[in-house]
Amino acid sequence: MQDRQTRTSRRAVLASAGAAIAATSGCLGSSGDDRPAAYTTPAAAEFDAVVDSQWLSEHLGDVRLLDVRDGEAFDESRIPGAYHFPNSEMLDSYAEETPDGFEASPEAIAWTLSEAGIEPDDDVVVYGADSDLWETYAIYTLNALGHEGRVSLLDGGFTVWDAASEETTSSSPEPREATYEPELDTGVVATREFVAENVDEDGAAVPILDMRSPAEYWGEDQRGDLDRFGHVTGATNLNFVQSIDSEEGRLRSPEELETLWIDDAGLSADETTIAYCQTAIRASVGWFVLDQFDFEDVRNYEGSWADWGTLTEEDGYYYTTGEDTGTVVDTFA
Repeated sequence: MQDRQTRTSRRAVLASAGAAIAATSGCLGSSGDDRPAAYTTPAAAEFDAVVDSQWLSEHLGDVRLLDVRDGEAFDESRIPGAYHFPNSEMLDSYAEETPDGFEASPEAIAWTLSEAGIEPDDDVVVYGADSDLWETYAIYTLNALGHEGRVSLLDGGFTVWDAASEETTSSSPEPREATYEPELDTGVVATREFVAENVDEDGAAVPILDMRSPAEYWGEDQRGDLDRFGHVTGATNLNFVQSIDSEEGRLRSPEELETLWIDDAGLSADETTIAYCQTAIRASVGWFVLDQFDFEDVRNYEGSWADWGTLTEEDGYYYTTGEDTGTVVDTFA
């Protein structure tokens, strides 16, 4: 696996290309072809683990593909060579609940990757219908399994690929077989105790991002059979959807993401940062974005509020509830 602290970013190398794309982003798709605007994206030009349909079209034979859409969509049409990576396996098989919180249980996912012919050093591209939370959760999951190759997001997803008239298929993928031995990278995972060590009744010692809606953050939108509702004391709310351009079905531009995460949320790449939501899925969007900004230590809280909401302050798991409590970042709300 690439050293997360020494990984060379493409941002400096591609600064001029990114500027050119940003300058012409309003004209993409209108240059004499019928390709959609998100066929080439600013995020793909600048971030290490983001590719667009143009890049994938040129490198389709160099990567393994994981499709995280529902089974019906996958069976109907998919990118050639793609294997299905069901969200049920990511959610139900990757982590299991224990008396000490949610812990990684990677064997089922390792088996799925082996069946797809994926080995730990393969470069992998993950795609869904657009750019959304299940794609980033799959990328986070592979990173947690210790995957050594690059794991990238297809910005714009299958929707853009198909709209650009790129090749698709409904034929069953060719059977492959590989051996996948996971080596957990706990540096991307925040456990219950890791969060508790950085939180007391007065606030948080490190930045903690709540990626749910403000109503969930304040405890008004109460989901699940839990003992309490609200947010981890000291956490800042930043709804995950703000990182996604819903009209284009892709990530926001690097400039917009920098405004949201660095300027308005006030985060710094040299600080340990924790993201959470209800079950760690929405929080994976924050984990992914901050990883692209080369944050040295960014972690996703497995279990998230589904875990924290079952605990008590008497045991040191502090929370805050009530309308207008805490801090809400609503740059693109």
